[in-house]
Amino acid sequence: MLAQLGNSSTPSVSFEGGAEERDKSVLVSLLEQLTNSTVLHPVFLDTPELVVVVSIQRYLRDPGNEEGSQSASSYFFDVTVTDQISQVKCHLAPALNPLVHLNCLRVGRGIHLTRCSLVHDEKRLNRCFLQIEALELVAAECDPSLSIPSPSIEPFRSLTASQMGRDLLRTLQMETPLKDGRLHYLPLWNNNDPYGREWAGPKTPPFPNVLLEGLGLISLQRLSMIWRAKVGFPRLLVRIMHKSRLRYYGGRAKVDFPYQAYFEVADQSGMMPLVLWNSLCPEWYQSLHIGTVLLLHRYSVKHSYQRRTWATPCDPQIKSLRTVEICLNPRDPRAEIQIVPPQQVKAEWRLPDIKYNFITRLQLDKLPEGFTCDVIGLVTFVGRCQRIRKEESSEDFYLYRWVHAIDGSTVQPFVLELFATSQPETFQQIHPLTYLVCTQMRVVRELRPGGVMLKVPYLTTSNESQIFISGYHKGQPYTKDPKVQGFIQWVKGQHEHDVMKRSVMGGYYSFPPAPNLFQEYCKNLDAEALLTSTSELKKEIESLHYREIKRFILQGIIVAVEYICQTDLAARLKAFPVQEVGAFVGSSSQPVRHLDSPEKDTKVTRQTEQLCVNSAERHQKQSTPVFNSYSLRKKLSNPPMGKLKEKRKMSQQRVLSPKRPATVQDADVAASTKGFSPDAELPVPPDKDDHGRCNAGNSTDGNSKYTWKSPTWSEIREHLSEHLHFDQLLPESIPQRFVYKHRDFLMQQHNLQAAVYSPVPAVSKLELQSFASACCHDYYTVTIVGVNHQVAVDVVFLPVLMSHDSHRMLGLSMEVHDNTLASVMASGYICDKQTADNNQPKEMPSCQDRIIKTAADLDNTRVICILDVCHHGEGKSEVILNKIYRTID
Repeated sequence: MLAQLGNSSTPSVSFEGGAEERDKSVLVSLLEQLTNSTVLHPVFLDTPELVVVVSIQRYLRDPGNEEGSQSASSYFFDVTVTDQISQVKCHLAPALNPLVHLNCLRVGRGIHLTRCSLVHDEKRLNRCFLQIEALELVAAECDPSLSIPSPSIEPFRSLTASQMGRDLLRTLQMETPLKDGRLHYLPLWNNNDPYGREWAGPKTPPFPNVLLEGLGLISLQRLSMIWRAKVGFPRLLVRIMHKSRLRYYGGRAKVDFPYQAYFEVADQSGMMPLVLWNSLCPEWYQSLHIGTVLLLHRYSVKHSYQRRTWATPCDPQIKSLRTVEICLNPRDPRAEIQIVPPQQVKAEWRLPDIKYNFITRLQLDKLPEGFTCDVIGLVTFVGRCQRIRKEESSEDFYLYRWVHAIDGSTVQPFVLELFATSQPETFQQIHPLTYLVCTQMRVVRELRPGGVMLKVPYLTTSNESQIFISGYHKGQPYTKDPKVQGFIQWVKGQHEHDVMKRSVMGGYYSFPPAPNLFQEYCKNLDAEALLTSTSELKKEIESLHYREIKRFILQGIIVAVEYICQTDLAARLKAFPVQEVGAFVGSSSQPVRHLDSPEKDTKVTRQTEQLCVNSAERHQKQSTPVFNSYSLRKKLSNPPMGKLKEKRKMSQQRVLSPKRPATVQDADVAASTKGFSPDAELPVPPDKDDHGRCNAGNSTDGNSKYTWKSPTWSEIREHLSEHLHFDQLLPESIPQRFVYKHRDFLMQQHNLQAAVYSPVPAVSKLELQSFASACCHDYYTVTIVGVNHQVAVDVVFLPVLMSHDSHRMLGLSMEVHDNTLASVMASGYICDKQTADNNQPKEMPSCQDRIIKTAADLDNTRVICILDVCHHGEGKSEVILNKIYRTID
């Protein structure tokens, strides 16, 4: 039994099973140990308790909280853990936040709790929680069959001395953050998406009937004229014309739900901005769609905020009334909002129709910078989700991804830069073969405002953009647009093989390409301000968060180049994660401790990265998975020897998960595509390209290598103060072919790490052959030494073949060059064609041995290197050489 501590309750726990099972719970034992203690000091656990992370939740720290200020973090994290019997939500000590920032601590991972404390909330009655002060990471992932108790199985229980085994009332503690009195959580990786149970889903019919007889209505134009002279206003009957993404302003004001969302609404007299404030956002934001008709009452009116972006109207006949805005507030007074059912909307109300400005890809080439348009296309490439900081040294990020879509007007695709639009249900589900509609997109033709013009324009989202994919098109106003209807007719004539061979997901992708000249790259900018010294590079890379990308420009000298041709298919398949049999799969090496103590705070980030690096290295060195010696205590510990030997035997024989049955294809695609079957498997691409370019120099590890080293490299290396190694081609850098039946697995791989645990779809390594790599992933490793010869860095260089129909070729100059290494690094592609006498290109052998031999032309030549860096978590940083500029040019 738990001894009662004062009159406060202990943390709430979710149970699965009966009282006998609860007695075996390591979490219950931990709570007993903490509550029986007479002194509230952190408890060191003699036997570290193994638990699995079920969820990680983030929320804003109170600026006045001294604990958070010590870690220089703006946010707190609550971590829910389970031992398969009970489940407890704990607060993560702020000094351990880097474990989340680097995605080392993530859902589905096992951890050992080595030091914990019981913390009481002194501003609330009967409120306390468990705080994790120190932990050890287990180099293993959770098995998809792992039983995790769900709060929905049984009501939450609060453990007290007299209520150990009895059903208790469900408490608010499990629904809200544990510290600082916050009432809601934020998304784990950005602030713009709806997240949590507080956000009501879209309100569904039937809607209550709206009776307008006898109600006094006012037009928007009349309202803009008399708003200063009145306090209460008549009702408004309007249609939503535009909708913005959510804006979170939590750092500026202490309110329960610091959100706002902009809309533009219209009636027969004009169009006016409308702002949804604070707690009305969780209640209404996901129910207010473009085209929805609203009846509004008890609203307020004020001068509009002009320093914001505006949607571009597609109907010039609607009068703009943007000097004032309608405010829907949760109090003083609380706004009344009614959705008018579509069947009740009458033509005599003369509400304006929704109009769009759809363009084709062919038309895009003629449109000016900043032009606003709408597009529809069939997706052929979906990039991985990435993040960029909103401000330097900020913990707030923009979330975005690159997408290609074709519409049949030309062979060139739309290149779309899609930032999160507060529609996570669509943003995370974009995959090839889906119909994608993007509204209020802006044309980008310049590298930056006032910079060099791009060879290939692209489209980027605005604050008012909305995105829709297959499954979400029904009922949208754009379905009646003539260009949308024309696109659907074009798709019906397409064949599976023609689309599937272009379908790619993930991998390294950099767009737009850097200009040919460094002077163009630096146009209207201070070139020296762009440069990073090699001595600063390590610190800069270590400061990156999970999936954060950043570009660095270095001055240096290339002293070594190595070409690596991966001809071994098994080596290729090793790059991709596969769910194996067993509770935990990973290394049995001793994990590294992470402590929240004053003397350790400054080393947490370094320890975290070292742990992740060591874990990754240990995992890569194993030829077969090894079942971890750590097991779930009580329920999984001390298995019968026969079963343990059987598991090890299965592991050694590399037993794979059974092949899953094919899934049903998307209803939208099936309904509107004649003769189209995304379920069909794409044949394994032949490896002739891999073997054909590796004619000599085979090494013992299955790879073919050609190398060049500067005569001065051995002398320089002896005097280096540091040598950074980022020369491994990461699995995350390789694009994967898309297989429709495995779309859930592929989307999970290229989305960000989830905040709540869900099983990873099991895919066998044999099935991975059909989409393991979308192209040959031979690569170069390049060693760059700073101009002071103090620091060297090894990076990956991934040129593309000019003859290949690669998604990475878009925007490159496509000019034939001499195929020297200097030309390949300056252009970004290998030219395997040359111009004949009749000015027609012909095939030219791209012998890697010949290219490497030309590396001597770069010896002792100072170059400017463009490096693209992305942090993939677990201490893995992708550092890729985008291109070089020779300073003599």
